[in-house]
Amino acid sequence: MTDWTGAGLTGALGDQEQLKAMGDQAQRLLADAKSGGWAVDEETGTHLRNAITQAEDRLSRISLNIERLRRKPKFGNDDYAQKAATHFQAAMDSDQQSLIPVYETVLSNLKTIREALDIAMSKYDASNEATTRYLGTFKED
Repeated sequence: MTDWTGAGLTGALGDQEQLKAMGDQAQRLLADAKSGGWAVDEETGTHLRNAITQAEDRLSRISLNIERLRRKPKFGNDDYAQKAATHFQAAMDSDQQSLIPVYETVLSNLKTIREALDIAMSKYDASNEATTRYLGTFKED
């Protein structure tokens, strides 16, 4: 049986601490890329970007279902059905370990990593050009 609770998705992606660590690492990568402390060549960057795109694509396939989970399900009109529907809705989006916040955190982390990667690739290109210009000053005529 598939576990579609936040705990199930978090379990598939790591526990809450691992999810937070992923976010922290993504932020560090972004800061390093912005400061010029991390650069990556286009070939490597392209492979990494493809992996990120593949993960985002897989997650985007369930985005419609995530939007449905934000709404209270229509279990019926009696008191029990209404209580069950309210409970189900709360289980999907009640805390940081619920499915919807876990899903959103993973997407946000991937977006941050993509941004860091794009900056790191541009820094590598700029660094490469500067090095080429600098070394060109030593050429003998």
